[in-house]
Amino acid sequence: MWVSETLLYIAGIVFILLGIGVSIGIHEIGHLVPAKLFGVKVTKYMIGFGPTLYSKKVGETEYGLKAFPLGGYIAMLGMYPPAKKPETKTGFFRDMIRQARLAHSESETPKDANRKFYQLPVAKRMIIMLGGPFMNLVLGVLLTTIALTGFGIYQSSLKIEAVSVCLDSQSTACPVSEQTPAHIAGLKAGDEVVSVAGKPATDWSQIRDLLSATPTAEFEVLRDGEIMKLTVTAVLQQRPQFDSLGNPILDEAGEITYAPQPFLGVFLAPERKPVPFVQSLEASGSTIAQIGTLILRLPQEVIEVTAITFGGGERDPNGPISIVGIGQVAGEVAASDQAGFVDKLATGIQILGSLNFALFVFNMLPLLPLDGGHVAGGIYESIKRGLYRIAGRKDPGPADTALLMPLTYFVFIALLVVSALLITADLVNPVSLFG
Repeated sequence: MWVSETLLYIAGIVFILLGIGVSIGIHEIGHLVPAKLFGVKVTKYMIGFGPTLYSKKVGETEYGLKAFPLGGYIAMLGMYPPAKKPETKTGFFRDMIRQARLAHSESETPKDANRKFYQLPVAKRMIIMLGGPFMNLVLGVLLTTIALTGFGIYQSSLKIEAVSVCLDSQSTACPVSEQTPAHIAGLKAGDEVVSVAGKPATDWSQIRDLLSATPTAEFEVLRDGEIMKLTVTAVLQQRPQFDSLGNPILDEAGEITYAPQPFLGVFLAPERKPVPFVQSLEASGSTIAQIGTLILRLPQEVIEVTAITFGGGERDPNGPISIVGIGQVAGEVAASDQAGFVDKLATGIQILGSLNFALFVFNMLPLLPLDGGHVAGGIYESIKRGLYRIAGRKDPGPADTALLMPLTYFVFIALLVVSALLITADLVNPVSLFG
C-alpha cells in the first residue's frame, strides 16, 4: 500500500513537471515563430537551464533540452541596440551591459546585417515579446475549459444522500419544534427530487429559488421506483454564499459572505457535471485576477508565509507556493484515496491551467528580464519617438534597454530570494489539501 501511494505521489510530481516543461516550450514557440516570420536570426531555442542534455541544429537554429526544465529561452541576434557612444568605462555593471549587447553576436555573418531584433519596428518587436505570454494565456484557457467543461465539477445532484433530524446537525434527537423541515416532511436518504411546486426540478439552485419565493411547496420524489408527494415547509437560515463554480463568495475583508436562504436539512449526493463554456471563461478570468492580486502583494505574502513557517502556523492554500510546493500538491492529489482517476486527472489539468495563467501574468510584469520589461521598453520608445517627431527633432532611434541591465540584475536577485524563501516554506511547512 505504502509503495503504491509513493509511486502515485511521484507520478503526480512527474505529471506536473512534464506539464511545466511543455508549457514553457509552447511559451518559447510563441516567441520563436513570429521572430522567424519577421526575419530575425534565432540562434537557439532551449527548454530549461543548466547543462544541455540534448541539442540538434536545424538550419541556423540550435534546438535543445537542458537539465532543469523550469524555464527556457530563445536567443535572437541583436536583442539590444549598439551603444550610441563608445563605451570606455569599466566596472561590473558596465561589463554586464557590454556583454548583453554582444550576446549571440558570435553567430553573426555579413548576411545578417539587417536581421537583428532591435532593427524591427516597435510593433513587430512587441508581437515577438507578447507571443510567449499569449501562448500561456491560450493554453491556460484551454486547460481550464477541458477541466471544467470537459470533465466538469462536482455539484449537488437531486438525489438526497442523508437527512438531518435536528436543526442542530450535531444532535440526533430533539423536539419537533427543533427538527428539520426535511425530517418533518418525511424525506429520506435515497429520495430523488423530481419536481417542486409543480415545476420539474433541474438543480438545487432552482429549488432554492422556488422555496425563497414560496417556503411551503409540494415535493415529488422518486423512492423505490415510485413517485411520492410530500409537503415541505422550508425555514430561513443564514448560510454561506457560493458562486456557480462552488467557490465561496468573499466580502471586501476576505471573509465568507452569509445571507438568509431556505433550509431543509438534507445532504445531497455530489455529481460531476460539465460547466458551461461561458462559465469556464469566467473562471479563467477570475483565476487570472486572483493571480494578479497575489503577485502584486507578493512581498507582503512572502513575509507572512515566512512568519507562519517559522511560527508554526497553518499555511493558506490560496497563498504563494514555489515549484516545490506545486509538486507536493500534485503528488498529494495523485496519491489520495479520496479521489478517483478522473478526479485526479481533472485536478492535475486545472493545476496546469493555473500555472499557465501564472506564467502569463508574471511575464507581463514591466520588469526586465521578463517579457513585460521588453514590452514596456517598446511602449517607451514609441512615445519618445512620437514626441520627437511632433517636435520636429531627429529620430532618437531604438530605446537602449541594455542600460537597464543593472536593474535586471537586482530583479533576478530578488526573484532568487523569493524563490528560496518559498521553497524553504514548502519544505518546512507544506501546503496540504487534505489536512
